[in-house]
Amino acid sequence: MNSKPSFWRMLRHLPKLVRLILRLLRDPRVPLPGKIVFFLGIAYTVWPMDLIPDLLMPVIGSFDDVAVLLLCLRYFLHRTPPAVLQEHLTELQAGNK
Repeated sequence: MNSKPSFWRMLRHLPKLVRLILRLLRDPRVPLPGKIVFFLGIAYTVWPMDLIPDLLMPVIGSFDDVAVLLLCLRYFLHRTPPAVLQEHLTELQAGNK
């Protein structure tokens, strides 16, 4: 049995991940440096200037945007105190907003 989740299974959890991120961004217990790095990742993704231009190398150009955003998200989640992260995950699983 494959232990890695499929792309479609992970995609199904995307709305919950977005809600988790929004909750963590509003939580004052989450350190500011993590929030700043996450916003910088979003800014890089939407900024028209890239390290690898999307028009010259369409697939690779988009890949660097996704890679930077995922690295910034990882940094943000790793800087979040585990108890705070677990609290928000538990509330999301219980269906609370």
